[in-house]
Amino acid sequence: MSDIESQIMEGFGDTVDRIVATPTGAIPLLRKGRGGPVKNRYTWMKVYDETRQHYGRPLTLLAAEKLREHVTPGSHVLIVTNSHEMDGPPGSAVLARAILVGLRAVPVVMANYEPGSKHQRALTQSLTGCQVIPVLSREELTGSIWTPYTALVYGWPMMSVSEAEEAAESLLDELSPTAVVTVEAVSCNEKGIRHGALGGPRNTGDPDERLVRWNQLLEAANRRGILTVATGDNGNECGFNTIKDILVRHHEYCRDCGCPCRAGIVSAAGAEIVIPATSSNWAAYGIEACLARLLGNPDVMHDEQTHYRTLVNCADEGIPDGATAMPSPSTDGCSHEACMAVITQLRQTLLMSMKEIVRESR
Repeated sequence: MSDIESQIMEGFGDTVDRIVATPTGAIPLLRKGRGGPVKNRYTWMKVYDETRQHYGRPLTLLAAEKLREHVTPGSHVLIVTNSHEMDGPPGSAVLARAILVGLRAVPVVMANYEPGSKHQRALTQSLTGCQVIPVLSREELTGSIWTPYTALVYGWPMMSVSEAEEAAESLLDELSPTAVVTVEAVSCNEKGIRHGALGGPRNTGDPDERLVRWNQLLEAANRRGILTVATGDNGNECGFNTIKDILVRHHEYCRDCGCPCRAGIVSAAGAEIVIPATSSNWAAYGIEACLARLLGNPDVMHDEQTHYRTLVNCADEGIPDGATAMPSPSTDGCSHEACMAVITQLRQTLLMSMKEIVRESR
């Protein structure tokens, strides 16, 4: 790659980062209960700025470059998410599609859900909306003309720490994934407590207590040298321990969660690459755009109509926006219109970056 090509690629990555890390169309204020303390979401841009400085490269571009480097055709890529809010399933579906179309690998979308529940359907319907066929067993991934566009939906049950450690090793042995990407996968802090964005304990911290545990999976992947990428918007998402020093400077609940543990909401697990964005979904869209640019294939990036289907499919299952608690096709208080507009911005940035303007006289 020539110097000018390298400069253009880095500029493209920075543009994508700015699109997905700027809270356009977002409600900037979160209040913890009526009349309770407030949180200014605009400070999150400072977290992005310092994380960008830490890595010395556009974050979405770096993730896409590493995925292209590590992921091989036919290999498994674990996409770890939640299906209890709108931030998670759509971003996971988008990444699954990009991995299928761009890298010819096999996505495995993982979340905690009861079989047959709306939380399982949130994953399957988001994938369907994003032009991916969801399947529920490994046997359905092969043996058909349709299988090149299938993704496995995998249930990760509530477990104790020891059970999660064992399950993580077993899953990695079974699938030998080439990458693990987290998309809004909330996990425990260093004292074993899971928190929401505004603090508040969700468990006791007892290692024998059964709850949704992602740290053990990411830590096992890190030990094996598997590529790990984390996306999030508050710091309680699995993988964000990597930038804990940045988080505690700019996020009051990362410093002090307000609950008796006093250890903050930051996940105890780290990832090789961490992307703080307006939402985990938006970070996933940014990775997708950069992967499309690296591969020279605009079709790796989904279009607006596909995006509309993905958001509506998920919301129609009764899945709420994590900020408003309403089942609307929006994400973390970013309006439906803003979520649609970010795809237009990314797609046009992608398409126009592949052109050049020649100015010459007659």
